[in-house]
Amino acid sequence: MKNGFMKLGLMPEGAGRTGSDWLHPGMPPYPGTNFEKHKQQALIAEEFKADFFFIADTVWADEGSPPHRLDRFEAMTLLGAIAAVTTNIGLVGTLSTTYCEPFNIARQILSLDHISNGRAGWNLVTTDPKGSSDNYGRFHALSHAERYEIGAEAYQVVTGLWDSFEDDALPQDKENGVFLIPEKLHTLNHKGKYFESKGPLNLHRSRQGRPIVFSATASDDGLAFAARYIDCVFTPGSYGIGVNQEFYRKLKAKAMEYGRDPDHVSILPGCAPLIAPTREAAQAVQEERRQQIGVEGAIKYLSGSFHGFDLRKYGLDDPFPLSAIESVAEGFKGNMMHMMRIAREESLTVRQFAMRFGFPKDRFVGTAEEIADEMQDWIETDACDGFMLVEAQPGQLRMFADLVAPILRDRGLLRREYPGTTLRENLGLPRPENQFVVGGRSHVE
Repeated sequence: MKNGFMKLGLMPEGAGRTGSDWLHPGMPPYPGTNFEKHKQQALIAEEFKADFFFIADTVWADEGSPPHRLDRFEAMTLLGAIAAVTTNIGLVGTLSTTYCEPFNIARQILSLDHISNGRAGWNLVTTDPKGSSDNYGRFHALSHAERYEIGAEAYQVVTGLWDSFEDDALPQDKENGVFLIPEKLHTLNHKGKYFESKGPLNLHRSRQGRPIVFSATASDDGLAFAARYIDCVFTPGSYGIGVNQEFYRKLKAKAMEYGRDPDHVSILPGCAPLIAPTREAAQAVQEERRQQIGVEGAIKYLSGSFHGFDLRKYGLDDPFPLSAIESVAEGFKGNMMHMMRIAREESLTVRQFAMRFGFPKDRFVGTAEEIADEMQDWIETDACDGFMLVEAQPGQLRMFADLVAPILRDRGLLRREYPGTTLRENLGLPRPENQFVVGGRSHVE
């Protein structure tokens, strides 16, 4: 590998990735708001030296939403509690640039960063207004491109506020009575198209310089945004290694166009291993999950994923309603365009679409050795820099820690100890200079 060990994050999925995972006998009551479950997952991930614990979030739900969206903790509240029971693992929370004020984002993330001694990260989300806008009373209609325009401005404000204090702005010189060196405190005075924020932020600078910024994307707009601003980029692992190799090449090249070191932009596809003593046993578990969900469950899951566009009103053997669903396609442009292109090219029915896209896309299925082989193949063929792990069903994370992680360590792919104390150090990223000190903020504008 060109850049050290593979990077690993863990995303706990609450009630699971499908509408029926909560039925598993090993799933506890109220899984999305079960703190003990989240704590144990974070501790297991820290045990095998995962880089970060990642909390996804959404800001709306309705009766058609899948269970993991219906009942879930607010991300920053949960991570504050996880910080108190962990020592090394990074803590990454989701906050929307569409519906959260940049000053609040900057303050919440940096507060978590100080509470955890430099382990915080921000998952920057450019939220689609469908559903969400009714809870906030604004941004009721936004194009995909406008969402990223808002996101870019929010990023500039947040990072500017994180640099309000120079590293040595607070000497706390008790002998001479000097707490602050005034000229080392900077006012942002941002007045833009979407936001105004004077600053300064009332928190001193992070041990990391700034918290790490994450984002998920599969679209062209998202790729350009990530190449310019983002440290760690999540992609769907379900499209397969070839699609991820192409995305990897495009994103790294685009990052270089913006003057960034491509090794400082990590690409992490989703990985939900299904581990069993034999490949046949793992495939049997996979098929059992598909049977449990069923085609009706798959359609319900897809309806929730499509921001409430109800596919259940169509007959199973009706043509997939491409024209009708285009009205919400902006919400998930990368994923939805991929699905819709296949539906159009292959003239899929609703049933065929559900069978193709409505079930978990488990590509890492087999023995511990086979899972390790597959992960190594993705890393060594430039499909990714690491993975975002998701527990496919209760018990799989423990099996990954006990069976797969030792193989990866023996192969030199997974570290044995954390190299540093901050998330930035553990990800191998350089500490950024304060943008006010290096002559303005042009590099993020």
